[in-house]
Amino acid sequence: MFKNKKCNIKNSLKVYVYRILIMNKAIVILECKMEGIVDMIYRIKQFLWYIISPFKPIDYNFLKSYLDKEEVKLFSSLKSGEKQHCIRVAKASLQYINNEESSEICSSLDKAWFMKVCLLHDIGKKFGSLSIIDKSLLVIINKLFKDKMNKYMNVKKIDVYYNHPIKGYEYLKQLNKYDERFLYLIKNHHNYKVKGDEMLNILVHFDNLN
Repeated sequence: MFKNKKCNIKNSLKVYVYRILIMNKAIVILECKMEGIVDMIYRIKQFLWYIISPFKPIDYNFLKSYLDKEEVKLFSSLKSGEKQHCIRVAKASLQYINNEESSEICSSLDKAWFMKVCLLHDIGKKFGSLSIIDKSLLVIINKLFKDKMNKYMNVKKIDVYYNHPIKGYEYLKQLNKYDERFLYLIKNHHNYKVKGDEMLNILVHFDNLN
């Protein structure tokens, strides 16, 4: 009788553990699906933003608060969709920093300097324009064949899509106007291997959201 009771407890534990594993797997699948849905929503928002950007005036008052005349001229070399994107990234980052001033990184951050980073982070795209169709196709291709894209870097649009952070870094560096930290953020804003850099995380986060 004692042996049967022990066996029943053991079987109950197995069933309990099995159910936990099943629930955990279901949660992981649900999380993946939710991430996919959220990503799809952001992509739709980005598509709509890009479509309406030519009809939306550029906030030059905001630009002139953080960029000098030469930088405004440089910024103007971007397509309207990219300009609006950079402004959204800067404004969203500024709002976050203002709301999180109690945190160590935000309280010590030079806002004007960081706004300049945000506004110029995609300046490497001045070397080649991407339409919304180009970008949409490249996002899909990137998800499916990222490891195989190196062989197509001679195609200008693909080169700009993947390498605009490096191109922006190299262009700004030769101006001898920006410090190494500034250039580092420009260069690495698509480098997801960098960990523990809170300033870069803010830029990457709002770049992806906008």
